[in-house]
Amino acid sequence: MAASMGYEETFELNGEKIKTTVTYNKEKIHNHISSFLRPSINHQTKVIGFDVEWFLYYTAKEGSISQSRCATVQLCDGHSCLIIQLNSIRRRYLASLQSLFNFLSMPDYTFVGVGIKTNLAKLEKYYGIGCRNSVELGPLAATLMIDHRLSYCGVDELAFAVDKLDLQVHRPVTAIYDYSCSPLSKELAKLATVNVYSYYKIGSKLLVAT
Repeated sequence: MAASMGYEETFELNGEKIKTTVTYNKEKIHNHISSFLRPSINHQTKVIGFDVEWFLYYTAKEGSISQSRCATVQLCDGHSCLIIQLNSIRRRYLASLQSLFNFLSMPDYTFVGVGIKTNLAKLEKYYGIGCRNSVELGPLAATLMIDHRLSYCGVDELAFAVDKLDLQVHRPVTAIYDYSCSPLSKELAKLATVNVYSYYKIGSKLLVAT
């Protein structure tokens, strides 16, 4: 794939090698989503880590009012991660990403994350992208672990409380947080992978307990 269309990189997290694809190419997105469709063990509901990165932009027509715009959508099944650079896809071509729309609507998949309800509401409002099954990890952890404090925790605290994962050792220390850049820097790709992989790990452990 040409550099301008994305790249693939493998990151090692807690002994696990996660292959990450960064792209806005329709065919690459379709192929990676197809790889998520492997049958699950015992035909259980499959868990997918889900995350979104946003940035503000200004429109002269509306008096320079800042609006939310999606930079990236991240998906992770525990083996691989897909980072879709949505900001590089022209709005009139969004309908061509039918594989993403279909995937988010599958009843046998549960998408998990921190702030996922807010992210999905904004995606539906601005892009018409909906999701059938989603779970907010903080409240789920608080209920199952009988610790109301977890409802308000971020991914770092949840990962350690639920799965003893120390995410700090995996975070790039020099990353400039501009997810709108294309191609996405490898530091930001790693940071996004760390977060969405952690959502998968937390969600998998919690949902097995339900």
